[in-house]
Amino acid sequence: MTTEKEPLLWLPEVDAEVVNKMFQYKLDRFYQRPTRLDIIAQKAIVTSKMCTCLFYEVGAVLFYVAEDGNFYHLSDGYNGASKGDVDPRFEGCARVIGGKLHQGKDKCRGSHAERNAINNLSAGTFGLTDLRMMVTLHPCYECAKQIVNKGIKTVYYVWEYGREDFVTDYLKRLRVDVQQYNSAFLTRWIERNGYDPVGLRHHEP
Repeated sequence: MTTEKEPLLWLPEVDAEVVNKMFQYKLDRFYQRPTRLDIIAQKAIVTSKMCTCLFYEVGAVLFYVAEDGNFYHLSDGYNGASKGDVDPRFEGCARVIGGKLHQGKDKCRGSHAERNAINNLSAGTFGLTDLRMMVTLHPCYECAKQIVNKGIKTVYYVWEYGREDFVTDYLKRLRVDVQQYNSAFLTRWIERNGYDPVGLRHHEP
């Protein structure tokens, strides 16, 4: 029977000048390293900052889990206008007509992060039995259909948003496990960096 070793027992023997040069947050007795899913969630969130949409920042990471338990990154994607299309910062949002926001999806120039992550694959996924996706916002119905067709078995999402209520049930019915992902590490990291996926919350006072 093995007992878990107590961390930082060596610390009182170290000169204060040396201690001050160390990462102070790692000297917290309750510090925990990020999990693999924490790192993938961070990748998805950072990737979302590449998006060109003025209202939502969404990032997605496609990966698979091998039989040995290791995680392997396959591709990522973010939402925004197609290659060669206009940048909304210069031309404005196509859904804003006469100064008013129109919710019709047919007006949006953007391609969603999930679809872009699937399209950005540089290699085939044949034989990969445990495909997974981490996305910053819960997938919409159109992206859910692409997720099913690609054979993705598990979808993690970080934040909820005003999605169609039936999408989770649709994915689960077609044998896709859907989980909202969170952890103490990720929550602190998000708060520390001020990440917020919905741009309308960022109005300056």
